[in-house]
Amino acid sequence: MSPAVALVVPVTAIVCISGLLAILRKFENEERMAMIEKGLTPPQKGSMRVNPASALRWGCLFMGVGLGIFIANIFQNVTNKDSEALYPALILFFGGLGLLVSYYIQLKLDERHK
Repeated sequence: MSPAVALVVPVTAIVCISGLLAILRKFENEERMAMIEKGLTPPQKGSMRVNPASALRWGCLFMGVGLGIFIANIFQNVTNKDSEALYPALILFFGGLGLLVSYYIQLKLDERHK
């Protein structure tokens, strides 16, 4: 690949992403202005609340993925075999297991708050 092409690709990507963000910002502002003109109160940007259930779900998912990578690494080192399907299989398995754990934890928390 020539140096010119290697330089043009990232510059073009940065310009396109910046342009897209500017256009989205413009439409967001126009929408807010239209709401103000109609007498509606636009939602505040910083008023979003963190959902604790979502944090639990993501935390358990990432812990499961990390555990899957760790166990796949241990298994590969112990057996000295290079399996292509080992890492994706264990990552998906333990990630799903993490989601199941978060589901049951959330069920227990919901039962306590009733």
